[in-house]
Amino acid sequence: MSVLHNASKKTITGHAALRSALRDTQSYSSDLQGDADVRDYRQIPLEVDPPRHHLYRSALAPYFVKPAIEKHADIFRNNSERLIRDYFSGEPKEIVSELALPLVMHNLGAIYNRPQDVAEWISWGPDVWTAQSDKRDGSVLHRYIDAVYEQACMGKADDIYGEIAHLEIEGKRISPTEFRGIVGVLLAGGRDTVVKLLTGIMWHLAHTEDISRLRTGEISINSAIQEFLRFLTPLPAMNRTTTPESGAKVLPSDRYVSMSFISGNFDNNVFEEPFSIQLDRIRNPHLSFGFGPHTCLGNHIAEIEARIFLETLKDSNLNWKLQREEIRFHAAPFERVPDHFVSLIATLR
Repeated sequence: MSVLHNASKKTITGHAALRSALRDTQSYSSDLQGDADVRDYRQIPLEVDPPRHHLYRSALAPYFVKPAIEKHADIFRNNSERLIRDYFSGEPKEIVSELALPLVMHNLGAIYNRPQDVAEWISWGPDVWTAQSDKRDGSVLHRYIDAVYEQACMGKADDIYGEIAHLEIEGKRISPTEFRGIVGVLLAGGRDTVVKLLTGIMWHLAHTEDISRLRTGEISINSAIQEFLRFLTPLPAMNRTTTPESGAKVLPSDRYVSMSFISGNFDNNVFEEPFSIQLDRIRNPHLSFGFGPHTCLGNHIAEIEARIFLETLKDSNLNWKLQREEIRFHAAPFERVPDHFVSLIATLR
């Protein structure tokens, strides 16, 4: 998820230190304003501390538990089969815009029961904050959220928005601002991150023989997914604050602390040869979904989407190579890890 925070003067690194800090919500609070350049509300439950965080999370969890997402598996599979087939038909195309992004949006259309919005979501591109241009702007997303909130309040939405608009927290119906905070996460979170995950899968399999090893059963789909999540680390870092911002009269300029998930995923005290993609890695306690109370609520969406996508590629018997490859990598010491797939075009071998 694309999140912009003020620069942090401290970074927590390493697997053990991160797990400890991510559990410690008193020392490292999530009560902060992210993306202040494009929004003035908190993403919920992402930027809320316990105990209220638990209330929001408990209310939203039923929509994202594994059985709720697995109900859409057949639709995910049909979407994967159709979009992979279309991608490799005709002229060579960009993987992000013509395969990964449409697939993620069609799958979300099924989860949220909003298939009518899929074309609009695709038109926003991988990042909702740059939907109109390269300049970050929240107007496109907020116009959409305000429109669906009005429909939901009028009882015209038989979908996730209609249910969220009528959620009650401690006996009180959520406010329009809370609705914005929740739906903003539903549309911005799990968007560019899962697009990057699926694109990274295509990138790696084009360069190795691992697709053959998946087809013979030498590598399991589940272990492969966890390793792709670890290595690609779709969300490399996220801020916490040592001073909760709500109601604070004084906010120290040095309050922000960056949680470096990517450093935990490449900690050689936990992962043997961390810069090597080993799809048969047995032990894989990666931190790509965070850890502790704020563990990503949409982790099952990402894992199930990726699993079905990879199963479809395995069963397709297709083999591909990259015709074009433009990647922006992370700064050292992670210079071998893709940060952003600028352009990736695959063709059949």
